[in-house]
Amino acid sequence: MHDQLRTLPSVNQLLTEPGIAGLRKQIPHQIIVTTIQAILEEQRQQVRAGGSVLTRTELLVRICDQLALYQRRLLQPVINGTGVLIHTNLGRSPLPKDTMDWLTVCSIGYTNLEYHLNDGERGSRYQGVSELLCLLTGAEDSLVVNNNAAAVLLTLSALASGKEVIVSRGELVEIGGGFRIPEVIAESGCILKEVGTTNKTRLSDYEQAISDNTAVILKVHPSNYQIHGFTESVPRVDLHQLCKSRNLWLVEDIGSGAMQFPPLYKRGHDPFIHDVIAHVDVLTFSGDKLLGGPQAGIILGEACAITCMKQKPLLRALRIDKLSLLALQHLLLKYMNNELSSIPIMQMLTTSIDHLTNRVNEWKKSLGPGWKGQILPGQSTIGGGSLPGETIPTVLLALTSPMYSVTACSSFLRLGSPPVIGRVKDEKLLLDPRTILPDQDRDLVAVLKRGLDPCTS
Repeated sequence: MHDQLRTLPSVNQLLTEPGIAGLRKQIPHQIIVTTIQAILEEQRQQVRAGGSVLTRTELLVRICDQLALYQRRLLQPVINGTGVLIHTNLGRSPLPKDTMDWLTVCSIGYTNLEYHLNDGERGSRYQGVSELLCLLTGAEDSLVVNNNAAAVLLTLSALASGKEVIVSRGELVEIGGGFRIPEVIAESGCILKEVGTTNKTRLSDYEQAISDNTAVILKVHPSNYQIHGFTESVPRVDLHQLCKSRNLWLVEDIGSGAMQFPPLYKRGHDPFIHDVIAHVDVLTFSGDKLLGGPQAGIILGEACAITCMKQKPLLRALRIDKLSLLALQHLLLKYMNNELSSIPIMQMLTTSIDHLTNRVNEWKKSLGPGWKGQILPGQSTIGGGSLPGETIPTVLLALTSPMYSVTACSSFLRLGSPPVIGRVKDEKLLLDPRTILPDQDRDLVAVLKRGLDPCTS
């Protein structure tokens, strides 16, 4: 046993191994040391239990594998070849490149985040973005928090805490991460009052449910599913009239928040912000979906309602951070200046099939050893709980290999540098150029050129 333990190298000896030394620029030194120590201790325990130690080569492989696992847990750029434009697992909508340049300029120094340059007094972080939102949408006032669930939570807490919130049973949706509208309502301190059925809710259902303790009628857009067939819902115009007659707030969560769709893309069933704001008291939506910006929960509405929210201590816990606020401001200025073509989500929605085909042809030409590719027609999806069932025609690079399964091919690209995420269908690994940014083509081509042959990768 002692002889085996003596064969184990020390931490310092392993740190000088080329395979490990090469990782020291990418992974913190302490992480490497801790990983090595843990694996060496595991080997000592194995010997004491009567087992044998790994060879030095096996030990190095084990250490490098563990460090690679750690490295892949860190946030990093990936190439989204899935064809899902607003991919929640991959960060939803990518930001414009010049927005990131602006963030760099602002983040390396100070900003007038909560400071009025005009009078030298303390100011509000929301003012500049709020003015842009009101100009773009016609809303009386606005507020921005860290995501749309927070926007709904703050709105209900401010307008209806301790009181009833009426919601159609067909709109009690589950949003990302398993959170459900009833849970958000409960967390806000409100009392949920369900009306109607899953497929049919009438105006009379709302009228009969209103009591002296009712404060809000909440309308939730079912953005991540559709109900077809024998259905009925109440138009927001009718609900608004009902709320005005009963002195209630009408709040609507439209989810994705489309300011406008590009002309080349057929408008789906998601409502425009402009279509909604005139017929509700408060409107909430996400900043990082069809709007094409950073994660944010945007609240538009009557000034008195927004004032109530600004007075809630909860706003402090839900407030948007300065980088997201800067990115949102930069995006809204693009809408003001009609610079939609520079917003990535808009680019993806409008890119022509001919342009996509040219890019895929170049990818196919670059395939290295072990890859076989063919070009196929396909469909991209919007994703992110936006426009369910809506697709956009695209063209795909379908990858296969005579040497490896499609699962192994998918893993090979996913674990590469940079990671390439595709989708598997019909025993083919599909890469969709609609969701791969043009600036990423060079990196993708480099990955494909390396091939699947272990001798060339």
